[in-house]
Amino acid sequence: MARPVLTICRRCEPDDADGDDALSGEALFQRVKALRKARGLKAVFKLEGVKCLSLCRWGCNAMLEGKKRSTYTRSELHAERDAEALVEAACAYAKLAPGQELPERRLPGVSGD
Repeated sequence: MARPVLTICRRCEPDDADGDDALSGEALFQRVKALRKARGLKAVFKLEGVKCLSLCRWGCNAMLEGKKRSTYTRSELHAERDAEALVEAACAYAKLAPGQELPERRLPGVSGD
């Protein structure tokens, strides 16, 4: 079975006056990438960084998709708070049989749909 893909918008930027780097898409991407490598999960799911997922209003954004599986988009993600949960959700998603759904509680952030 093909590995699912976790896509993270690397262009998302914090819109608050404090400029919290943990709210940036690049920070989330780098944190997820480091966790995936440290846990030896490259064979479990692919990680891709893109310039935009067209959900800019609700950044930071990620999408989880796979063959014969539902696609999930999540918004308002925070690198420090949500990276680990996002990696765990990607692992759980990779274990799904075609047609199975990932429980919403497994996904950090809010639905980007």
